[in-house]
Amino acid sequence: MKKILFVALMGLMTIATAMAAIDNTPVSMTITLKNGNTVSYAASNMDSVRFVGGKFGDNGAIGMKIYLKGQTQSIDYLYSQITNVVEDTQPVVSSDIFTRVTSASQLVAGKRYILVYEGDQEHEPAAMGAINPSGTSSGISVTGSENFAYDDGIVQLTEGTAVKILTLGGTSEAWTLALDGALLNHTGDKNTLTTGTENSTWTITIGENNKAIIANVGNTNYTIQYNKSSGQQRFSCYKTSQQPIHLYVEDDGSAASVVAAPTFSPAGGTYTSAQNVTISTTTSGATIYYTTNGTTPTSSSNQYTGAITVSSNMTIKAIAVKGGVSSTVATATYIIGSDGNNNVNANWNIAGSGIPQSKADPTFTNKSTDEYAWRLEYPHINTASGNQRVVKAVSTYGITYSLEWDNNKIANRWTCYTMCAKNNATNVGRKDAFKADDAVTVSPSDSYTNSSTYSRGHLCPSADRVASRDQNSQTFYMTNMQPQYQNHNGSACWATLEGYVRTKWQPSNNTDTLYVVKAATIANVTLNNTTSTGIITTTTDSQGHTLVVPKYFYMAFLYYDKSANNYKAFALWTEQKQSNNDAAATVINNRISIDELERRTGIDFFCNLPDDIEATVEATASYWDFSGN
Repeated sequence: MKKILFVALMGLMTIATAMAAIDNTPVSMTITLKNGNTVSYAASNMDSVRFVGGKFGDNGAIGMKIYLKGQTQSIDYLYSQITNVVEDTQPVVSSDIFTRVTSASQLVAGKRYILVYEGDQEHEPAAMGAINPSGTSSGISVTGSENFAYDDGIVQLTEGTAVKILTLGGTSEAWTLALDGALLNHTGDKNTLTTGTENSTWTITIGENNKAIIANVGNTNYTIQYNKSSGQQRFSCYKTSQQPIHLYVEDDGSAASVVAAPTFSPAGGTYTSAQNVTISTTTSGATIYYTTNGTTPTSSSNQYTGAITVSSNMTIKAIAVKGGVSSTVATATYIIGSDGNNNVNANWNIAGSGIPQSKADPTFTNKSTDEYAWRLEYPHINTASGNQRVVKAVSTYGITYSLEWDNNKIANRWTCYTMCAKNNATNVGRKDAFKADDAVTVSPSDSYTNSSTYSRGHLCPSADRVASRDQNSQTFYMTNMQPQYQNHNGSACWATLEGYVRTKWQPSNNTDTLYVVKAATIANVTLNNTTSTGIITTTTDSQGHTLVVPKYFYMAFLYYDKSANNYKAFALWTEQKQSNNDAAATVINNRISIDELERRTGIDFFCNLPDDIEATVEATASYWDFSGN
């Protein structure tokens, strides 16, 4: 149940503002969940990303909705599930980054290269610069490291650099190296390197330690080397041994991966006491920079030198930098003490509405850690002995519905599911094959003894699951039923109300998913501060099981409205009567808030939302227009 029952008007306005959604161009990201699992999304596979209240780590941020290409339903992540998000927010500009050539296969006509002397203990690295230094024709001058950032295997050119870029042409036996529109050449039997047409072809071999052996075809005794002698530093052709050089090829965009993103220890999460957080990267020699105010770190941010003491809620963002190349941004959020959302289902395993891998009729005996309990439609799980949860799913359309089953009462505690364009397609008719459910310890048989009095009333309706025969067949498990008077189920308010929901709500770009919980009372209820029974009587099935007949039935709904930039939720409540059931229109007018439904039933609905957001959306009963228009 909620800790926050009353919120002032200004508080509601503040929270509503915090829930504002931000449309964002797709960006590749890797998400680490609190169970340690990671999931990655490539920007090329996304249509868009919608951040609810901001990005991970921002104040007021709630979660994100990822829209994949060709999918009509978003994949929802609540930030309370996440310890880390790494976004590829710093794409490499290919003309700035060059990586060392290590194989002849990297020699490709049309690509751009630079010549680099990688330095030694006495001398800085150097790259080839302007031709004809000091007006001579003896070689090509050196440009110092102030013109580029060097790291082992990576060169990043700086703005206004004097480094000269060569374009490779020709073939493997007669390469050409174009410089400023002319061809690099060797003018004869002397130490020269200039531009012209004479002796302008070369063979290139990648030798030991990736050294580039660039020999002139017209005079193979001469190779391009580096002279490091004081006053003579240059790149030129020599037949005597000088300093070896390396070729670097313009990067195709993958160089950023050379610098590994930082990781945090301990990982972000909720802790009962202060934590000393260390940051590391697997890239040797990289420098780490970080921020604690939500801004994106740069090389001007705080330099990491030792553990950071986190004694209050804090988001740390960090990058690793080496050789002028930055890693992607890593983020970890730490909650010290309570996170204000203690009623969530405690498993940290899955995204809110993402279609999971198919799992036919799994039974979960671990009361608090089943892999689907983080879905937004799930109520708070009852961990009492004898309770089981079951997920019905098909490979093509994902989850049909989930339910919680009470083996002691042989009764459904709730059924929850989503409605979206994919799983609500109409492809088949009603299967109409009721059956016991082997997934639970004690299931009703396929019929009731008093069948003339009680019908088998669906919770997840058959008419909402007609995308496939297997999907529709799963709605006829007896664990998805409650005994109902036919005058309540088939010909009066319940069926009419289901039809109204089915017609009124339609998936759209504004509201792609409806989260639904349906159930009936199998325990005491609280109405007008008075506790009373939620059961009319009992009946039996054909195997002699005693089954409760619920007195009240209800539905709870949650959806995200893009146009209003917030979540909306409400409930419907109906009393089951053998005759004179309320007309459907009256039932619709008697809708109630989720807060009121929780007071009546004692069940915490939509508990996986952060408590402040949950308190806001559950306080009103005014919503009915599912489309958000």
